[in-house]
Amino acid sequence: MKRSKKRNHAIIVLIVLLIALAIGYATFQTVLTVNGTATGSFTWDVHFTKDTKFYEVTDAGAKGDPVASTRASVTGFNTDSTTEQKQTQTLTATVTLDYPGDAVILEAVILNNGTQPAKLTGFTVPGTQNGLVVSNPTITSGANGEVLNPGKTCTVQFLVKWDPSVAKIGENASGTQTFDIVFTYSQETTEKSFTTDHIHPNT
Repeated sequence: MKRSKKRNHAIIVLIVLLIALAIGYATFQTVLTVNGTATGSFTWDVHFTKDTKFYEVTDAGAKGDPVASTRASVTGFNTDSTTEQKQTQTLTATVTLDYPGDAVILEAVILNNGTQPAKLTGFTVPGTQNGLVVSNPTITSGANGEVLNPGKTCTVQFLVKWDPSVAKIGENASGTQTFDIVFTYSQETTEKSFTTDHIHPNT
């Protein structure tokens, strides 16, 4: 009987000790919570400007006066936005030339009106089309393409020429030819990295 009472007392004491330990642990426990908000935004706007136009070629092979709109004109600035980080700009133009070997200069002006640097990743011209030859300067494109910073412009010149070996040019030999030039720009980014660590106390 006495042994049973002692055992019950011991159990009660153990329970009281466990409760005391739990309360003590809870008293000294601290919960640290980090709350934060991360936002990311930018404006993507790379496009041809209205300064894109045709110019005459002088006898000395230099850029001359602007071409009359009845002879050559830019007829469209078409945009195809595939994603927020990638944009294709298509310039549509129409030109009428006077004789085999005649040529004009198409000067395209591109503006980065956004907040993110843009990189030229693609560049397409029609080449020879219905007797019309469109040639362009050598431009660095691809992974290491030219970067157009926000607020800046890029000017590219094309020679649009009547192939002298062809008697007639244009759609249905009309002397007038419409063609497209395509520029593809993508977002220029630098990925940042950092190795996180746990810094121990007293070190």
